[in-house]
Amino acid sequence: MRWLRARLAALVWLALAACIFALVLHLYRAPVQAALYAGLICLVLLCLAGGADYARYLARHRALQRLMQALPESLTHLPAANGLLEQDYQQLLTQLAQLHAQAVTGQDARYQRLVSTITRWSHQIKTPISAQQLLLQRVDSAQRMPLQDELNKISRQVDMLLNYFKLDAGADDFLFAPTALKPVVAEAVRRHARLFVLKHLRLTVTVPEDVQVVTDGKLLGFALDQLISNAIKYTQEGGITIAWTAHSRTLTVQDTGIGIAAQDLPRVTEHGFTGTTGHQDTNATGIGLYLCRRACERLDITLMLASQPGQGTRAQLIFPLTPQPKD
Repeated sequence: MRWLRARLAALVWLALAACIFALVLHLYRAPVQAALYAGLICLVLLCLAGGADYARYLARHRALQRLMQALPESLTHLPAANGLLEQDYQQLLTQLAQLHAQAVTGQDARYQRLVSTITRWSHQIKTPISAQQLLLQRVDSAQRMPLQDELNKISRQVDMLLNYFKLDAGADDFLFAPTALKPVVAEAVRRHARLFVLKHLRLTVTVPEDVQVVTDGKLLGFALDQLISNAIKYTQEGGITIAWTAHSRTLTVQDTGIGIAAQDLPRVTEHGFTGTTGHQDTNATGIGLYLCRRACERLDITLMLASQPGQGTRAQLIFPLTPQPKD
């Protein structure tokens, strides 16, 4: 059908020519048998020419389909142009490809400079934060702990920013090794110890000492930090349970918080999605669970979330026997 539409104008002209040819023969009272014979010869030749043209059209279409699947490299291997217009179109495509490549290269360069600047800034800002934390340890005042809490928040935000760019840029400086799971969990919990006390939340950790997983301990700790932070933030009473299930190699973080609305649950790990709860909390950014998902993807850990509004949320990290780090 596409071939017929492409050749519609030519077919109309051929039909018009055939009508004129028949009219002239009729006016000159040419023998009908001779006219039919001439028409049959023309029809056969037309069918042969049309078949050959369709075969070329189909072959060219398939070649272009293959080139389309190999874009943008295939723009340098376009088939020979059939006519001046096709040559002009090919030159136009080539120029557009060059402009696109230049734009992408420039954008990549700017992004790499941004990542480099943010990374350098993140490391530099940690020095005064650490210095202030040391100075606060020498302060004997009721203001000490609130100031320490605010410094810890700043430090966590800096870590989130650094990991955001590392994960987004596909950094490959992660170190996979057999890692004891309990110390990673304990360190993630320790960073939030004061919040557990202030909110009077119960904490239950059942992770055996001998459990080991092959992972990057630092990035795993970051992912756990996001899950624990969210659990504390949205839990007003009750507590949080962190448990290891050996047969399924699953680490579960369960809270008794407000839960997640059913319509929001499939999207809570999307970038910037805050959902119903986030609209009620002006400080929600929709970044924490997104970074947790990205970290789990890099670690080849399956992240599963389940929740019931008013009953709490369960986050499960399922560890593979042999992790395959992802880009």
